[in-house]
Amino acid sequence: MLIGFNKKIATVIALLAAVTMLATVASTSSAQSSPVTFIEFGMESQFPEGVRFFAEIESSIEVEDVRVIFDVGDRNVTQYNYLDIPRGGQSLIDGELFINTNTPERYIPPGSLIKYQLEVLGADGETYLSERREELLLDARFEWESVTDGPITVFYHGPVQSRAETLAAKSREGLDLMAPVTGGEIETPITVMLYNNNAEMIEAVVPRSATISRELVTEGQAFGDENTVLVLAGRSDIGTATHEITHILVDRATNGAALVPFWLNEGLAELGNLDQTISYTRFLEWGVGTGRLPSLRALNRPPGDPNLTLVGYGSGRSAVEYMINEFGEEKMAELLAALGAGVPIQAAIPAIYEISLDDLENDWRAEIGADLYVAPTPTPTSSVPTPTPTPNSLLPLTIDQIAAAGRVTPTPETEPAQSPMAEDGTATPLAQPEETPAIDPEEAVPGGSCSAPVHNGPAQATPILGISALLLIGLWRSLRRRL
Repeated sequence: MLIGFNKKIATVIALLAAVTMLATVASTSSAQSSPVTFIEFGMESQFPEGVRFFAEIESSIEVEDVRVIFDVGDRNVTQYNYLDIPRGGQSLIDGELFINTNTPERYIPPGSLIKYQLEVLGADGETYLSERREELLLDARFEWESVTDGPITVFYHGPVQSRAETLAAKSREGLDLMAPVTGGEIETPITVMLYNNNAEMIEAVVPRSATISRELVTEGQAFGDENTVLVLAGRSDIGTATHEITHILVDRATNGAALVPFWLNEGLAELGNLDQTISYTRFLEWGVGTGRLPSLRALNRPPGDPNLTLVGYGSGRSAVEYMINEFGEEKMAELLAALGAGVPIQAAIPAIYEISLDDLENDWRAEIGADLYVAPTPTPTSSVPTPTPTPNSLLPLTIDQIAAAGRVTPTPETEPAQSPMAEDGTATPLAQPEETPAIDPEEAVPGGSCSAPVHNGPAQATPILGISALLLIGLWRSLRRRL
């Protein structure tokens, strides 16, 4: 009986082996009988102009179309376009596709990971797919080298390896510091592209008007969906990189939600800045001392006034620090998660902090010695509202107020001190002619950068009497020359 049982087992095993072999042969035969063979295909960066896809295909059937299917970073959209191929049923097909990336609508930042594959449509109605590949889109103008620290990879060119290594280590430090605060994950790699000077940087950032390019020197841009950061090398590159990387963490924690207000987003980014200066603190003190501190509700978006925009940066950092000190890091991470789920800030703060946004703001204002915020009383619809003049950038201030805010120190022997704006921020303003109109901060630099707006001064001079007014005008002109 045992012998018969063993024979049955042997028969079953033989049958299974035969079935497996037949399946393998069928699979191999099917693969070998495919009428389309991808001899060569790939991607070539021609940044900043665009990216080129190319392919060499051999086919025993007529090919109707060849298209490239690609994804950029973590963008929630798959794109495709068709290669330019010869017609006429050739067996050997060379094709290519050039995608322009030097417009705001089509811009892809350098350092982005592109995943792509080819799809061939044959005359038999079948489609044939190539393998899927992925490559980083690098700036084709330079020969890049890289250093890596954990999830951070810094690409650099030229004799700046030591700076790149320091930047990678500090970026990793900032990432670890802000991960528990924001709740953003840190496993996904982040690419930092380090540019050596402004001339290189201008061609790499989001395309913008020539006027704006003259007015702003962009020192950093963050792109959350692409997990890449552009940084201008210099004395503030560590601060710029860690600031922008925090933006990526906020973007991850909120799933890219547009509900994160300006003061919270920039406040968190400045909290993650490992090379902070006192500039934003000075502007915050100026706002408090002159009674021009905007409410947090008003700071959902950057103010139109350049000075108040910088006050907004200082307000955001101060308010975020207060919230973390009073309630802990976990609450901040919960707040960002709620914003990512679509809950507006006015509802998210009471649900998490058990206090209204206005009461939270007034507690913070009391902490920094500012006037309490009083919500405006709605006016009847029948009444005619009185226009409220926009606060002038500098003319309404007194000499004592300017000196107390740390903006300038007027002395007979020395020139005014440099504006705090030139010391900090992710953009350095350049000198501009008198007639240049003010730049809207929201339109100044699209694409996730934190460029600070240029100081433009008053659009029209107002006749003012008194020695103080004349001194103010002189100080303002001297300050503009210094900038």
